[in-house]
Amino acid sequence: MVPTDAPHSEAARSHSVTSRRRFLALAVTASVTSLAGCSALTGGERTGFHDGDWLVYGNGPGNANRVAGAAPAPDEHAPLVPADWPYAPPVVHDGIVYFAAERRVVAIGIDGRDEWTRDLDREVSGAPALDPERGRLYVPTREVGRADDAEGGETGPERASVTVLSTAEGDVLDSHRVGDERTYGVTVADGDVYVRSATACVRLAPDGTERWRRSLARLVYDEYNLGDSTATQIPPAVTDDGVYVPDRNALVKLDREGGEERFRVPVDTPYAAAVADESGVIQTGWQETVAVDRAGEVRWRRDLQSRAPVAVDGSDVYVVAGDLHELDGETGDTNWQAHVPSEGTAAPVVTDEDVLVAGSGVRAFRRDAGGLLGPERLRWREDSVHATAYASPVVAAGRAFVAGPFGLLVLETDDG
Repeated sequence: MVPTDAPHSEAARSHSVTSRRRFLALAVTASVTSLAGCSALTGGERTGFHDGDWLVYGNGPGNANRVAGAAPAPDEHAPLVPADWPYAPPVVHDGIVYFAAERRVVAIGIDGRDEWTRDLDREVSGAPALDPERGRLYVPTREVGRADDAEGGETGPERASVTVLSTAEGDVLDSHRVGDERTYGVTVADGDVYVRSATACVRLAPDGTERWRRSLARLVYDEYNLGDSTATQIPPAVTDDGVYVPDRNALVKLDREGGEERFRVPVDTPYAAAVADESGVIQTGWQETVAVDRAGEVRWRRDLQSRAPVAVDGSDVYVVAGDLHELDGETGDTNWQAHVPSEGTAAPVVTDEDVLVAGSGVRAFRRDAGGLLGPERLRWREDSVHATAYASPVVAAGRAFVAGPFGLLVLETDDG
């Protein structure tokens, strides 16, 4: 059975209204003094966290969940933005972190400096995306408990929308309706915005003009008690030749220009973002994981069961399905696997050296352990972070960011 949403305690609500500046001041000196299983990077000199940006979910329109560098053991961690059980990761640009949760969007410097906070009249329902060239932040949202205009004022279907904010001041610039129920995810590619809502995939121009819309089904599977309350990380995977989205029991490729359906491949209970790799696209599902080429021919199928997207680097594929598995991208065979204590909808993040996994803490695993005589696969773990298994880690600005029960946390090294 799939776990239900975590309870929203009164203590958490009180915690969430604490000043972020005071919140940081109370905890920023919390040093990580014991990292179970911690060891230095092979080769001596320590390599820091990736120092660039993270503009969209998966760190690119293909949802690869890939960054350069490594994931060194953090020297300290601290709360950055309070929130009550967030389910979506942040985005980062020029040292500013943009984090959306509940009915609020926060922009905050990596040093804890407040930039702006914007309260919304609707609920955040997915991971945001940045367009730094146009100074826009796109936030998946939904209108809860909307009343119809019809006589009697009965509550109508919830509207799925994308709320557009200015990155400079946090002003709400626009809102675009993209279907009903909730917005699962948003991708920005070449200025256009691609959205997967509960009922459609939509492509919008930078000015909000709708280029095309394709109807899709909600990703809800009552037979597995799988609702869409945690479907917060399902942006379309966008490549030069197509747009890839999960539909009910299928992976669908849409024409990027016109939105026409190009192929539909059966996948049992897909519940995560599709991910483009060097040979095609990989779609995880609650009952199976399937890889196809760009023409829709199945490359391989595995009975690996996952609600989280994969991470890819070249021909290596990483999926959390009970354990963390490294798969051969061409055959789907497992090269190695390592135990993780929990799983949810959080994707792993792959670096040059490591694979970072969030859920009941944070763990970094060596991609290359050098065979039987090499070091153990686990490089380090930090259980005191209490990261949730529903929001993927983000590695940017020389730090790692993970969501915990009470909000967003930052992990950093002394040289960060």
